[in-house]
Amino acid sequence: MQDKKSIIIFSAEGDTLDNIALAAGEFGEVSVSDGSGARDLLTEKHFDMVFVNTPLEKEFGLDLAAFALKQGCGTIIAASAKNCGGIAKKIGDKNIFILPRPLNKAFLMQALRFVALSKGVRDELEARNAALETKLKDVRLVDRAKCVLVEYLRISEADAHRQIQKRAMDTRLPQVEVARDILKTYEM
Repeated sequence: MQDKKSIIIFSAEGDTLDNIALAAGEFGEVSVSDGSGARDLLTEKHFDMVFVNTPLEKEFGLDLAAFALKQGCGTIIAASAKNCGGIAKKIGDKNIFILPRPLNKAFLMQALRFVALSKGVRDELEARNAALETKLKDVRLVDRAKCVLVEYLRISEADAHRQIQKRAMDTRLPQVEVARDILKTYEM
């Protein structure tokens, strides 16, 4: 991995915690917690990955893993091998990676790499989605401005489009800014 990730490990078991922290240390900055105040911690500071070693002291850990996922963290749950099937059914199609215990270091490393890569892909897709949503809003705004020009100036849609384009070129502003100005003028 080129850039280091911030990882937090929630575990009630000290020796398991040390082993996970040792492996995760190759990926970045590692923080550890017994799970108390976990949601506050995840809200206050952003972590790239969350590792939940179930069960925790005050809860099993599935709700915490779901919360971490909502915070935008790549999430891994470690559970006894007999509980993995039940956990998989409970979490459904959420993007949470489940590891059976006892943990194999090679498999743990592979899981950390996979979760880091999948989080990166998800973040990239979310950024693209946000950019497309912004573009779509801009197109809708320009279309609304065209409709306003058609209604108030009694011109064709093509003429309204040309007028917005011309004003954008003349003022060296994006068409969306021209559209906002038109809407301010006519839709007080």
